[in-house]
Amino acid sequence: MKKPLNILLLVGTANDIFISNMSKWLKKSMNVSIDVFEFEPSSNQGYDNRHFDNLTSVIYKNPLMRVKGVRSLIKPYIGSKQLRRYLSNKHYDIIQCHWIVPAVVLTKNIKEHCSKLYVTFWGGELETLKLLYSHDYYLFKLKELLNSVDSIINSQLFLNKLSEYVPKLNAEFHNARLGSSSIEELYKLNDIETKEESKQYWNIPLDKTTVLIGYSGKALHNHIPIINELKKNKEFKINSHLLAPMTRGACKNYVSEVETTLKKSGFSYTLIKDRFLSDLEVARLRRSTDITLQLSDFDGYSRSIVELLCAGSILIYGDWLNYKDRLNDDGFSAYSVSSIEEAVLVMEEVIRGSQINITNENLYKGRKYLWSECIKDWVNIYSESD
Repeated sequence: MKKPLNILLLVGTANDIFISNMSKWLKKSMNVSIDVFEFEPSSNQGYDNRHFDNLTSVIYKNPLMRVKGVRSLIKPYIGSKQLRRYLSNKHYDIIQCHWIVPAVVLTKNIKEHCSKLYVTFWGGELETLKLLYSHDYYLFKLKELLNSVDSIINSQLFLNKLSEYVPKLNAEFHNARLGSSSIEELYKLNDIETKEESKQYWNIPLDKTTVLIGYSGKALHNHIPIINELKKNKEFKINSHLLAPMTRGACKNYVSEVETTLKKSGFSYTLIKDRFLSDLEVARLRRSTDITLQLSDFDGYSRSIVELLCAGSILIYGDWLNYKDRLNDDGFSAYSVSSIEEAVLVMEEVIRGSQINITNENLYKGRKYLWSECIKDWVNIYSESD
């Protein structure tokens, strides 16, 4: 029997819907063994390790990690040191970097430990990630890393953006995307459940417009500034219901701050915390969302946004996120704004002038994001290394 392709995934967090599903579908589709090395250990997303052959996590025991300000300075160096130690005397057919965190760009010898080194940008690398408090220094080290990789795996539209930062790329480029397990559930629900029934599952008032103020528990979504801007409009308090799923990437202190702000806001709301959501529950939540405010400090064109659009949600997003080309490529329409204040004004116009309802037209634009379709490109790319 042919030896399995030996793959190492370098990831931010292994306990992640995309890492879990990618491993699952790779194992369904080809003969592989999958090791995972994670820099941000977490158990708050509800995915187990059944699809990994081995999982190794960075351990941050340095006492300086308790010192605010110093923590962000030394964390990448601790992660890089432990990665180098892990890779010592190991060799993989493929090392795949998902999200190029600072610890990865600090590690010079990754390519020495694999036949093929692939990287995939997840969002924020080109705009916000820092080393020693410097984004420019991070970009400098990122360019050094890119000189050693065999291929960059992202969308063609992302390659155009990357070329602005790194004009002379030596690496090959492959077009591939991550899939969405919740889109498959959206198709199933569309045949058996109305939008109203999806809302009733979450005990959402049927006479109000539901507004998503952030699709995860990360502070980068700006939940609190959005709530504070929305509450200036008295009509919104009467006619709108706010959605805040704080189940992924959530810090307990931040969740508490958001919950306190919601309680004082005068809005009815649904805040989901301290639990995991199944793919079916995520699909129901997407169908329950009339308007999506995507005003994160930074973000890639995430599958959460695609799921919401497929479910018929109206998207209002910050123009700094550069979604325009991706939306056009997928055939979706959305409202682009330059600030949270403008987003709230546009939301007011949308509520007054639009009939908000799920549309099958958008639903079927999401077929190419099913894992059964997306995995084909990854298998083809990895098979070149076999």
